[in-house]
Amino acid sequence: MKSAGSAINADPAVRGGQSFAPRVVLNDCTLREGEQASEVNFGLDARLRIAEALHEAGIAQVQAGYPGRSETDFRTIVEIRKRFPSWTVEAVTQVFQKDWREQIDRAVDSGADWIDLIYPVSDLRLSIVQKVTRSQMLVRAVEAVDYACARAPNVRFAPTDTGRADLGFLDSVYKAVVAAGAKRVTVADTVGALHPAATAFLVRRAVAVAGVPVQVHFHDDFGLALANTVAAAEAGATILDGTVLGVGERAGNAPIEELAASLELLYGVPTGAKLERMSALAALVASVSRIEVPPHKAIVGSHAFAHKLDAHVMGVALGPAAYESVPPETFGNSRHIGLGRLSGRNAVSARLRQLGLTVDDDAIVDLLAAEVRATAEGQSAPIGDAQLLAMLERLKSAV
Repeated sequence: MKSAGSAINADPAVRGGQSFAPRVVLNDCTLREGEQASEVNFGLDARLRIAEALHEAGIAQVQAGYPGRSETDFRTIVEIRKRFPSWTVEAVTQVFQKDWREQIDRAVDSGADWIDLIYPVSDLRLSIVQKVTRSQMLVRAVEAVDYACARAPNVRFAPTDTGRADLGFLDSVYKAVVAAGAKRVTVADTVGALHPAATAFLVRRAVAVAGVPVQVHFHDDFGLALANTVAAAEAGATILDGTVLGVGERAGNAPIEELAASLELLYGVPTGAKLERMSALAALVASVSRIEVPPHKAIVGSHAFAHKLDAHVMGVALGPAAYESVPPETFGNSRHIGLGRLSGRNAVSARLRQLGLTVDDDAIVDLLAAEVRATAEGQSAPIGDAQLLAMLERLKSAV
């Protein structure tokens, strides 16, 4: 089993309160939730390129969209099933809509392995948006599960806005849909309003009440989607939603690359993900989404493994583990050396080596480091490669 980070992570005193399943399923929702981001719209070709990259990255399951609402989503699922017949594919239906039967039929026709039925469960959403009572919602939920189970072997019921639902009513929904044949249920923090302790409470309750595998879906409105997903897994959830780079509606979702890395390397929970594919996966999604990967984005950012302070650069040269919990190659990433007013000969030499240059004259390296520091004192930006190389050429010419 892979391990990284602090030995405290594996201490029995820490592990004792955790109840992770022996293995969890990562369910990527980029093709569905990711496209709900305001700036994103994937064409069929882009969707299939993302699907292929997810499959290559070892992501166990993909949520491919709304085949009953979009012809492109329908064609995506059909094509995925052709190309990757053993890969698990989810299709989502909105059973609060008038055409819910037609949506289920279309999802079944697409060949999806799981038919997901979505209906809001909070009083706020039921009264303001759906304009139905709890009783009416429960009747529709059971009716939809009955209808779907008569046509497909695997049905999941996803009561959205779980985090703001009445707990007693939520229990009733879980019990009713499972009795009707649902094989999975969901805890969905649709507006990102939960913190990890509340998440763990809801998941433990859902596991106990429903008695079937619990899938979870979190939004990042307070920056807690990843923490909530890990807390859910720790509390017994076994199917975990995420999106590449966390792209999704509003503030997005749990970044699946960070989720996979955290579970595998910090908690020792197998996911099947190929961590070395994460940077390439993120780059592809960023490209087709026309979004920028923040340089300091954990795991996959270009500066996620950047070092600038000279003492840190020297430490990395002596032993990378001194300043990195895992090597960047673990995620298909690379190390970056930055230069500024605190840079010395170690940082300058390291950056030159990254540029394919070796300077054997220690005096020139020391002079170059001094010029880097002096120049950085007078500017509001780090020393760029062009500046560094120009300084080096001047010094060589002067010798």
